[in-house]
Amino acid sequence: MNKRVFVFAIGSAAFTVAATTFAQVIIRGTESADNSTTHSEVNITTSDRNLVPLIKESKDTKVDSTTQRTEAVTKARLNDGSYFEWQRSTATRKELSPDQSVSSTDVVEKDRQGQDHASRHTDETVSKSASGEIAETKMYTRNTSGQLVLDRVLDANTVKGADGTANTTRLEKVPDVNGNLVVKTQREEVAVPHGPNENVVMSKTMAADHLTGKLAVTAQETTSITTDGGTKRTDSTILTPGRTGWELSGRTTTTETTGANGSVTRETIEQGRSLFSEKTGDAMQEALVPQRKIVEQEVRQPNGTTVLQRDVFHRDVNGDWKTESFSTKEADKGRINGS
Repeated sequence: MNKRVFVFAIGSAAFTVAATTFAQVIIRGTESADNSTTHSEVNITTSDRNLVPLIKESKDTKVDSTTQRTEAVTKARLNDGSYFEWQRSTATRKELSPDQSVSSTDVVEKDRQGQDHASRHTDETVSKSASGEIAETKMYTRNTSGQLVLDRVLDANTVKGADGTANTTRLEKVPDVNGNLVVKTQREEVAVPHGPNENVVMSKTMAADHLTGKLAVTAQETTSITTDGGTKRTDSTILTPGRTGWELSGRTTTTETTGANGSVTRETIEQGRSLFSEKTGDAMQEALVPQRKIVEQEVRQPNGTTVLQRDVFHRDVNGDWKTESFSTKEADKGRINGS
C-alpha cells in the first residue's frame, strides 16, 4: 500500500466550534497500489486527546473502455464513538468520443434513522476542439419538500488563439420565480502566456443591476502565475467600483514550494482594507494590509505517509499574526450541522 494525503470533501457540513482551545486538524490517508481505492480520515488533535470525526472511503471502477465510476462513502462519528454512513456519492464519466464527454454525480445523505435523502445531482457535458472548449454544468439541489430541483446552470466557452491566448466566458444562470433561466453573473477571462514560466489571467465579473435590469461590471481581477524551479507564485489583485472610480480592494499572494522528496509548503496571504483609519482619516483611502495568512504543509514521512497540516492566522490590533483556535467540546460529541 502506498500512503498519502487526500482532500476531504464534506459538502455543506460544518463542525460546531467555539474559540477557546487550540487544536490541530490533520488529514491522513492510504491509497492502494493501483490508485483505485482510498481511505482517509480527519484527525483533530489537542494536548490531551485525538478525535476522528469523519472517515471517507472511495473506490474507482473502470466500467468499460469509455466509462469510469467513482463511489465515495463518508462516515460521521456518533456520540458513543461509533460511526454511521452519513453521505454517499457516485460520479460517472463517459467518453462519447475523443473530444466529447458526459458526467453525472449523485450525492445521497443518510439521517441517523437510516433514511436516505437525495442531496445533490450534477450533469456535465464537455466538448473540445482545436479552437477551444465548451462546457455546460447543471446543478440540482433538494428543496424544502425534499425534491431535487434545478438550482443553477454554469456555461463556459473557451476560444484559443494561435498565439497561445485563451478567451473564456463563464455564465451562471439561475431560475427565476417562473422557472425561466436568467443570468446571475458573467465572467470574462483572458489568459496570456508571458514566456515559458509566466501566465497572466485578466478577468472581469458582471452581475445583474436590479435598477437597470442589465449586467454591470462589479469586479476586475488580474492574476499572475510564475514558476521558478520548485517554486510557484500566484499574485492576484481585485479592483471594485468606488467613489472615485476603480479602487484596489483586495490582493492575494500564494507561494508554493515543492521539495525534492515531494513535500509541499504553501503560504497564502490575503490583504484587504483596514476597518480603522490610521493616516488619512478615511478608512477607504487607507492602503491594503495583510489580514489573513494560511499555511499548508504536505509532509512526506520516511514510511511513505503524507501528513497535511493547515494553520490559519489573523492579524490582531497590534499587527501580529495570531493562530486560529477552537474548542473540541462539540467535536467530542461527534456533532455535525448540515443543510
